[in-house]
Amino acid sequence: MASNYFKYLAVPTPSEHNWNSNDESDQYLQDPEQLFDELPQPFRMIDKLIGRIIENACEVFEKREGEREAERLKKKIPLCESSEEIQVAGNVNCLASSADGSYIFAGLSEGVAVLSMEDHTVKNVWTTEDVEIVALQVKSVGSQLYLLAAVDDMGLAHLLFYYSDIFSSIKVFNAFENISERNTCSKFELSDGGDYAGVTLEAKGETWLEVYRLMKDNWVQELDQFTKLLELIESSESSNKQVNLPNPQDIKWTPPSLVMKVRPKQITDCIWKNPFDALQKLDDGSIIGTGQNHVITTQQWNGEKKIFEEMYETYLSKDTTEQSDEKQSQPTIHFLNLGRLLPVGLEQKTQVGLPNDLCVWWNGSHVLFHYILKIPGAKEKIDLEPKANIVWPNASPITCSAVETCASLLAISVTDGTVTLWDLYMGLPISVFAVSVDSAIRSLHILESSYCVPSASSNGHSKAQVLATCKSGAVYLITANAHTEGTITTLKERNEAPGKAISAVALVPQLSSQFLLILTDGTVSLLDSVDGDALCHYVLPYPHTVAFPWKPVFDFDSDGSFLFIKGDNKINNQTPDQEESNSSLFAFSLLSFYPLDKCTKMKELLQPPTQTTWEQRCEQILQERLKSVMRRNEEMTKCWHQLQHHAMLIRQGEGFKEDSTTNRMLNKST
Repeated sequence: MASNYFKYLAVPTPSEHNWNSNDESDQYLQDPEQLFDELPQPFRMIDKLIGRIIENACEVFEKREGEREAERLKKKIPLCESSEEIQVAGNVNCLASSADGSYIFAGLSEGVAVLSMEDHTVKNVWTTEDVEIVALQVKSVGSQLYLLAAVDDMGLAHLLFYYSDIFSSIKVFNAFENISERNTCSKFELSDGGDYAGVTLEAKGETWLEVYRLMKDNWVQELDQFTKLLELIESSESSNKQVNLPNPQDIKWTPPSLVMKVRPKQITDCIWKNPFDALQKLDDGSIIGTGQNHVITTQQWNGEKKIFEEMYETYLSKDTTEQSDEKQSQPTIHFLNLGRLLPVGLEQKTQVGLPNDLCVWWNGSHVLFHYILKIPGAKEKIDLEPKANIVWPNASPITCSAVETCASLLAISVTDGTVTLWDLYMGLPISVFAVSVDSAIRSLHILESSYCVPSASSNGHSKAQVLATCKSGAVYLITANAHTEGTITTLKERNEAPGKAISAVALVPQLSSQFLLILTDGTVSLLDSVDGDALCHYVLPYPHTVAFPWKPVFDFDSDGSFLFIKGDNKINNQTPDQEESNSSLFAFSLLSFYPLDKCTKMKELLQPPTQTTWEQRCEQILQERLKSVMRRNEEMTKCWHQLQHHAMLIRQGEGFKEDSTTNRMLNKST
């Protein structure tokens, strides 16, 4: 057995490493303590032998890694050319696909175009003079009914309605006759289902968020009345009676109702005379996590700031005091569904299936706010600026966040490169990961997983994965599971070469195992989220290139079968006016890289429970509690055994101390 052991270890001969050399005249000890640290024989020889084995193993590992990298470089990545070119009248600024997969809406320089997914042709166009749409979002609210949230280049927020080739403008939220009094919209977002809308407005150096309740049920009825009127007029035209056709813009839509206004919370000066007054004020339900209730005076704030500047004077920029015009803080919002975190406001039957929680965080802030979205009664007054119901402080300012489709997972990243994955149904953190230290995280994408409500029960948690992209260009895959240690896999290493920075990352719909990566040099690649290998590169036909590669215009259809990218012609002999009048959209078929059944198969996600009363919700919690009795008893028994073992070790240690003390006393007496 010993001979076989040394055979595989390949023990070097003594002459190779001078094991028996006693000539130490040429050795010089830089650390005097090493004189007493040298191991005696045969331990010194064993230490050198182990070091030699480790070095040989490292050489083998490096050789294998080099072979793998060489094989990877030899592998040719296929190039995918566009299947067709779609000509659109006007400059395409943005794209948005409908959830049912019927249309793709394009924001143009003079309105919105509707592209049919059946033949990839322009079906209808909504045009308005001097309105260039720069941001667009689409939500399906019924059969062939769509709500569009559009923002133009002048900062106006347009809410549009599209049904059966009928376009109509419902409301412009920040339209004012006096231009000096007009607010500028920077973000306009809709909730899934089109029940709420969040509009971010800016004016006079201030930024705030307005949340509206959309009356989509009333709009459907009003649209039905309009279509019936059209049918009646068409029937009258058939009887040789000329009647003017009504204009869809003349429909009197029910206006959206303002639910709340949210402003960024800032630490203000104290309004209390002593700590006792501040503690008494807590009885009215005030939130202390925002830093509003404190007893710090203005002089103390100024003193702390002065001490900080004096202590870190060498590290601070000299012109920091001159930078008075700071960038305004922008909010990031998420509309969340039913959960145990905020179950309030679901007693009304009309609230079932609607978002009941608004999650908000502001740029540069380390606090996450939760607000209840409750439909007020007929005689109930609305508090337009309510206080947050839940406040989640973080150790550092938040950089980005992401919510899963079923709104059961929330991923948050902060400036120090840490990512926290939250279970929104239970209101508990699942895992915390230190992803990147030298670069901040710019985007998070939650991959399609089996983690969904109500799977977050006491029986256990399913696996969840998050795709994190850093500003340095590195891409990481985070795998998390509650009560277990997660893993971080590097899919793409950091690349500092010019033009290799990541400009956009997007997941392929209905297939989270692949994601699209666009670089600033115009490279468009489809990567595998398992090992990070490039599956293919998408190439536009010559002489076209990706338009604005640092901010590309692209989108998938809802099934993930086609990719649409805007391209510009590098060699164009047309005049600048003609060049801006037309845009080219190139369609790429994705079905050649994975089977069709995987692309078209809809994964059935568990939907949140639809209880409407407190009794039903309490009954479900009680049933889950009863199912976990056996597991909790096992954990309790294990905990008691650990405590008993620990107590026994402590008693043994105390007995050993007593015996040693007695022996010392006896020795002294003798």
